[in-house]
Amino acid sequence: MAPGATDALAVLLTGTAAAHLLMTWGELTLSHPTAHAHLAAWEMTKGRFARFFWAGVVLVALGGLALAIGAWAAPLALIGLLAHEHAYVQAAQAVPLA
Repeated sequence: MAPGATDALAVLLTGTAAAHLLMTWGELTLSHPTAHAHLAAWEMTKGRFARFFWAGVVLVALGGLALAIGAWAAPLALIGLLAHEHAYVQAAQAVPLA
């Protein structure tokens, strides 16, 4: 890669990691419209899938430090997104719908 391209990618990764963390914060702090959505959010943050969720948050936050830590930021951010999405999908499917 060209030397200037990596700087632009690091800025892009930092910005998108910050946006992801902001949306995650919104998911945690906003109220949920139904009891099932509230239960799914609890399962994701404090229940069975909490380890995946919080590991994802930490790894995406580390990926957001791309300007500081360099090339290791992208794999950390991708692994963090995978862990977060696993928790997000599984927690929603774990609660009863009726």
